Amino acid sequence: MGIRGRLAAYAAALFATLVLFLSSAPVQAQGGAELARSTLSRIPQAALSGASESIVIGVGNGDAVRWPAVRGAQIGVNPNTPNLFSAIRSASPLQMRVWQEFTDDEVREASGMNPSDWITTFEVASGDIRLGGMEIHPDSSMRLRGNLFGNGFEMGERRGVTIMWRGDADYEAAEARVDPANPFGGDRGLSTRFAIYDDRMLWATGWPTLDAAMAPSGASLAAMPDVEALLSGLARAGSLGVAASVRIWLRNGGTLPIANADAAALEGLLLSDAAARENEGAALVLLFAPGTELDGLDTRLAEAWPILHAGRVAEAPSITLSPGAQPTVTIALNGGWGEDGAATNGAYDTLVSALEGGRLGFLLSQ
Repeated sequence: MGIRGRLAAYAAALFATLVLFLSSAPVQAQGGAELARSTLSRIPQAALSGASESIVIGVGNGDAVRWPAVRGAQIGVNPNTPNLFSAIRSASPLQMRVWQEFTDDEVREASGMNPSDWITTFEVASGDIRLGGMEIHPDSSMRLRGNLFGNGFEMGERRGVTIMWRGDADYEAAEARVDPANPFGGDRGLSTRFAIYDDRMLWATGWPTLDAAMAPSGASLAAMPDVEALLSGLARAGSLGVAASVRIWLRNGGTLPIANADAAALEGLLLSDAAARENEGAALVLLFAPGTELDGLDTRLAEAWPILHAGRVAEAPSITLSPGAQPTVTIALNGGWGEDGAATNGAYDTLVSALEGGRLGFLLSQ
């Protein structure tokens, strides 16, 4: 084969590789409903056996924020800290507070993890029952193991996987172990068990929870009727961008993070953060008790929206209703980066403002 022939063959092979790469890219560029459903379908409901408090679920994709943030730093729109932005915006609710309140060095000292380690993550929590997981790089695994050794963890093997643990009793909170900078139950000093694979890890605060996640069987979290209804409500929001996080709260006999809504027949809510180049989207889904009438609620919400929040995105949201056995309301909002670039999502923060302000809860209670 001549030079021209070899070049043509090389070009064809390169093109085929490029096509294969591009065809696989959308797997990472998922919307919120797809990201959450694909993750939660691998987590058994048995992992939450015995949960008697409100359930908090978070699924995140740090890369949805990381690469737009890099571009934002290049053009001077936001600081050059894309890893920290991706960690905060993709973390589960309990872990998000850790990244917001402590420095990178404090979190690294407490857990061995860096902001750049927050790629695809999940956490499920109900009181002291906690389960989480994440993709890890090889150096992340080494740092994690070293940190755990330094903090008195033991090493062993379970189901052929390397495990490290501390604390003899499951779901045990110990004041002496409390370290709020540790995102793995450190706020309560919980006993923690880690299963460390080559490219991912699982962690839990009890052996039964970890075992359920390591060898999942039975119905998954994605099959829970309340979760299914919330994810269907998120899908109604349409394309908001690549999902950075999906955060879910289920009442489960506890409380929900919405002020003045004690009299509302709410059973759960969902918040989703999405990034799309230099625009960002967010959605809020509210799940009501079966039989709740939603007639006219979309109109009342649209009319009152300007006074329901104190966020920076003034645009009117898209509001859709889904009555039936699992009634939901979806509020979707889009906005630009704003002055802080990819550091925060103005649309997401506007929805949080509505939840915290009290007027939305009061309206829903009427």
